[in-house]
Amino acid sequence: MVELIASIVVDLSDQKLYVYNPQQELVRTVLVSTGKSSTPTPTGSAQVFTKHRSVTMRGRTYVAPNVPWAMCITENEMICMHGAPWQEAAGQAFGVARSSGCIRIPSPHARWLFENTPVGTPVTIQV
Repeated sequence: MVELIASIVVDLSDQKLYVYNPQQELVRTVLVSTGKSSTPTPTGSAQVFTKHRSVTMRGRTYVAPNVPWAMCITENEMICMHGAPWQEAAGQAFGVARSSGCIRIPSPHARWLFENTPVGTPVTIQV
């Protein structure tokens, strides 16, 4: 069943993403991996600006091709919520800060979010 997502909250202190429906009922909680202390995920209010089924992400120290289910929450597409199949393949658990600022989501949840989250959905990132 497809559910319309009304808002998303990412809590950096517990490394979890919370999904709410239009009635503001919690419909899903997902362990994520956010930014390391050297490359933190910014806090505050944002929104889903763009969505990409697959995209190449580039940073100062990396190039990551074929990043799936990306939903970028900054206009410059530097901070996104996305699947992280390389983290899963390496057996690295979610719930640990290990990204370059993005919000890494286990692939099945990333796909579900991608398919159910409209552009413009508000995203709050808090500590």
